[in-house]
Amino acid sequence: MFRLLSKQTHIFSIPAYMLVLLAFISVFNIFNFSVLNIVSSLIAFCGIVLGYFLFNNIGLNQKSHLPLFIYTLFIFCFYFGNIDLPLAVTLLGTHLVMLVLTNNNEEIRKNSYFLVGCIIGILYVLQPQIWPILLFVLLHIFGTSSRIIPDLLKIFFGVILIAINYFGYCFIFNTPDCAWRLIPFISDRLITKWDPVAYLAPLLVFLLYSMMDHFMNFAKKSPTSKFKYTLLLMYLGSIVITLVLYMDTDYEFLLLTALPLAIIISRGIRFMKSPQAREIALWFLILSTLLFKAAYYF
Repeated sequence: MFRLLSKQTHIFSIPAYMLVLLAFISVFNIFNFSVLNIVSSLIAFCGIVLGYFLFNNIGLNQKSHLPLFIYTLFIFCFYFGNIDLPLAVTLLGTHLVMLVLTNNNEEIRKNSYFLVGCIIGILYVLQPQIWPILLFVLLHIFGTSSRIIPDLLKIFFGVILIAINYFGYCFIFNTPDCAWRLIPFISDRLITKWDPVAYLAPLLVFLLYSMMDHFMNFAKKSPTSKFKYTLLLMYLGSIVITLVLYMDTDYEFLLLTALPLAIIISRGIRFMKSPQAREIALWFLILSTLLFKAAYYF
């Protein structure tokens, strides 16, 4: 199976994966039909589709089917048909942020920081638990920008613009506790049920192996590869903070990790020296994620 997934993608590959996911999401919505759920699912689907195009933008996987397949597998196993609107918008928004930050044109990146600030502001208003993404963007600017102060101001102006609109809306409609709900409390949101998550242990092992393999061969990597891999790890780290502090049993938060995990783990499997090891690793990955999905229901 690994040999089959190692083949190069073509123009119809991404649309084929998109159609499979669209059919899958549609089936879930038939059993959980409501206008709000359909809107949330459509927004989440747009975010998922954007993830497929981010593979080419990030450019760490040699355009093979393997990362696309693993990404589709993760979406299938982490989507349970009851995604709420804030999380759906967060999925789309974080992928839009990554689309900007991984753009190869430096001028486009710099001119889009205000947009990134607006996106982060919207995400925070809808889902305050996503605050680590702001830290990720700030660290990215400190690490890459030659004009740190102007770029930081663009980010904060975007956030402030959304904040003004939010508090203006609350004032006009006399919304109570509008400021209080923006505080991301964590006291009662730590993970309390580990049974389904335990089946994802092989995924964690493959992630650590992939990271170890990357840094053991760090000197052989190109500067672009080093930069984008580090960016991906920082992005994943910010999401992991959110998962640990706020996920609890809302396992659809794991959808936020599907893109970075698919890229990092597929690279680790691809660089394994033994063909048998690659095949075993791939099937272990498939089995563990499917068991997680089954454990959620049973």
